[in-house]
Amino acid sequence: ADKIYENALEVIQTISKLKPSSAKGTYFKSIHISSTMSPGIQIETKSVGGI
Repeated sequence: ADKIYENALEVIQTISKLKPSSAKGTYFKSIHISSTMSPGIQIETKSVGGI
């Protein structure tokens, strides 16, 4: 579970760093994670640091 958390956090932070400077307001409206054959789980954007 720790590896999944670390990988997801890295992806979110990388996307956040690549955000265009012209993008204004909230860049992440919602975040969901899921495996291939399971329902998605919503992640609270406020609980993710660095975005």
